[in-house]
Formats: sequence, C-alpha cells, structure tokens
Amino acid sequence: MADTTTTAPPKQPTSADVALLSFGLGLEFAMIDLYTRAANASKDEMKTIAELFGAHHRAAAQSLTGLLGRKAPTARNEKFYAAQSAKAGEGSAKELATHMASLENALVATHISVLSQLRGVDGASLVASIIPIEARQAAVLVQMSGSSSLDDIMALDAEASIDPETYPA
Repeated sequence: MADTTTTAPPKQPTSADVALLSFGLGLEFAMIDLYTRAANASKDEMKTIAELFGAHHRAAAQSLTGLLGRKAPTARNEKFYAAQSAKAGEGSAKELATHMASLENALVATHISVLSQLRGVDGASLVASIIPIEARQAAVLVQMSGSSSLDDIMALDAEASIDPETYPA
C-alpha cells in the first residue's frame, strides 16, 4: 500500500521559492528593458510587437512582485541585460525578431526549470501561467524572423535555460 500523507504543499512561497522567483523577476525586468530597446530600434510591425510583448513582461513582473511583496527585487538582472542589450537594440526587424525569439524560448525553458523546483502552490501557479504567454510570443517572433521551422518554434531544450550561476539575481 502506498504511503499517504495529509500534509498539503504550502500556498505561500518558501524561502527557497523566494530566491527562485526573485531570479525570474529580475529576468522579467530585464526583458521589459530589452523590449524597450527593440521598440526604440524598430518601426512598423516590429515596434508594435516589441511594445506589446514588453507590456506582457511588465504584467508578469507585476504579478511576481505582488506575490513576493517586500521580498521582491526592484531591479532587472543587470548581467543578463548587459549580455543581451546590444542585439536587442540593433539590426533589421528579422534580426531583432530572431534574437528576441531566442530570449523568449530561453525564458520559457528557465521558467519550466524554476517551476520544477518550486514548493509553494501560489508561486508555481503564477509561473505556470507565465510560460504559455512567453511560448506564444516566441512562436510569433520566430514567424516574424522568417523561419517556419518547428525546431525554432519549440526550442525548449534544457541547454536553452538561463543559468542563475551565469546570471545571478
């Protein structure tokens, strides 16, 4: 007979969850600023998409901030932003779309990794709700880049994940 327990998982983030969610929040703040750079470097359809997708990241950041409360970081992940900002602010619409699609796919892979480590139900539910939005954004950007490759659209391998050791919160 299987061992059963009556202990439910915690609703609120644990202290380990706070660290993971703070890392994700720093990345969301960085994505807001990267999309601002992309919008400023673009015109027409790419400008509109960059503004819209930046707003989606702002909504995710606001939700994460609300969950974390006073424990929430208030700044972007500076190392991640610095590594990505040049490519987010230059190039043709197709080049920008390609770069931003790779970042969206990396963020999806990162959020999936974070989700697998979270213990609190509230944090896990929130991260799970962010993943499909960013995956859809990646699909739109891949199409805008001129690619129709399913491998480009579904680039969610573990190697694509943004490493917190490389980009500490």
